[in-house]
Amino acid sequence: MRTESLEVFLTVAKENNITKAAALTHLSQPTVSRLIMDLEDELGYQLFVRTSKNVYLTKEGLKFQETAKDMLTMYKRALDVKNENDGIEGDIYFGAGEVGSVKKLAEYITDFSKLYSNVLIHLASGNAETICSEIEKGTLDIGLITRSVNTEQFEILELQEKERWGVFLRSDHALAKKETLQVKDLSEENLIVPENRIFYRELLNWVGDKAKIKATYTLVHNAIHLVNSGLGIMICFFDPALTSDTLKFVPLVPKREVTPMLVWKRKAIYPQAFELFLEYIQKTMTEQ
Repeated sequence: MRTESLEVFLTVAKENNITKAAALTHLSQPTVSRLIMDLEDELGYQLFVRTSKNVYLTKEGLKFQETAKDMLTMYKRALDVKNENDGIEGDIYFGAGEVGSVKKLAEYITDFSKLYSNVLIHLASGNAETICSEIEKGTLDIGLITRSVNTEQFEILELQEKERWGVFLRSDHALAKKETLQVKDLSEENLIVPENRIFYRELLNWVGDKAKIKATYTLVHNAIHLVNSGLGIMICFFDPALTSDTLKFVPLVPKREVTPMLVWKRKAIYPQAFELFLEYIQKTMTEQ
């Protein structure tokens, strides 16, 4: 399977048009059509439904789209290893949950980039389960998560910062007048809570089985719109990026915290750029 075929396939899938894809890939329209047909023959199933003007992914094509992206990412990473002798360059693929400690990770990445300006940083957002899965597949190098999944198969570097549990609610909510909240304060409220199984069970232990769970979420920055719309109040970690004139974060007492951590695959062979980042961040954290 040629990388050119994968790149053409992904371009056609994005544009839904053979002619546009041909222009973007600097190939002729017949060449693009032939590459797609060859790829379908190789896979043994149809990737697109053709109409007179456009093409659309089949159910099988949608599934293969993610596989093609992963294959190209891993191929590019293999080239990074091959080209290391030409200088310190390459790509580092980060995954991060939507937590306040992303700010600290951004500082580490920025300082590292000043030392190695030819290294390209990729930052993807996701929950802990997704990030760990992508690290296992090799499409991410390292992830910033909280201890909400099984991390036995990973190397771990804990950050000094803590993520504190609390509640995001509208500024006009009656509980917004309080500086702290106890679990009993939440008993009559509609709650928006994490989808993560470990956190979900932990929160139910706090608030009880009779808690009014109205919705669950995986990404805080999407779920905050449910708070704004008045569906309920959201139990989550503090994130200063979410505070505004209309939203307030109130911490829970007694104080409840978790430790954010960087995780990466154990005993894996990584490009030099990533190895240098690990050396840099471990040395920096030791000196702090």
